[in-house]
Amino acid sequence: MARLLQSQSANTFSSETPRQRLPLTVDAVHIWQVNLHISLDSAARFTATLAPDERARAERFRFPEHRARFIVAHGALRDILSRYLNLPADQLAFSITQHGKPTLADPDHAWLQFNLSHSGDLALIALTRDRPIGIDVEQMIPPDNYPRLVEQFFSANENAAFRALPESKRAAAFFAGWTRKEAYVKALGTGVSLPLDHFDVTMDPDAPARLLADRRHPHHVITWSLHTFTPAPAYIASLAIEIPHPTFTFLTANF
Repeated sequence: MARLLQSQSANTFSSETPRQRLPLTVDAVHIWQVNLHISLDSAARFTATLAPDERARAERFRFPEHRARFIVAHGALRDILSRYLNLPADQLAFSITQHGKPTLADPDHAWLQFNLSHSGDLALIALTRDRPIGIDVEQMIPPDNYPRLVEQFFSANENAAFRALPESKRAAAFFAGWTRKEAYVKALGTGVSLPLDHFDVTMDPDAPARLLADRRHPHHVITWSLHTFTPAPAYIASLAIEIPHPTFTFLTANF
């Protein structure tokens, strides 16, 4: 059964499961939550659906738990995409853009835009029609040097907003800002070609997520929207999409 996640936006509850084919209407965003800690039998089933290059990537992980999480995340992505395309999961083919963003290789499937993020034992998969989309999820274990990371990678405006917050909110602000920025960069598909200090997002974890400025694409402030939510305790996630007011459906995949 689907489980509604906390969000600052209005949500549409759905009780669909990944075994059913789902429609995806214009301006709709579906966000799937996947538990990466599943049975060995399920993980083995996912391995069988992966392409040779995905299996090779999985084998390069040094630790078995990291390998298993990769297999489940990418196997679940195939399983979920197959429900929207009405195709077997092992028949899906992906291509990689110039800056490393995965897309569906078949031009007839290009309407289905998606993005995957995983951290710890949790993966999120976001889908929409014909609009760039990006999602980032992080387990909220603050690195020791997170103030230095803000200073190094965030914009001057974001640094000022970060320093203006009380000390008690700064760790949460780091994760709010980081996921918002990562989601936006992933949606654009530009990789490191768009430095993180070339655009501004809201830093206050208790304030609505917003793109405040993009110095390369000023109009994005109007045409794009950011959304931050709590998918599970001790996790934070943000989504970026080129739709000002999307309609969300949050679902939990049970494998």
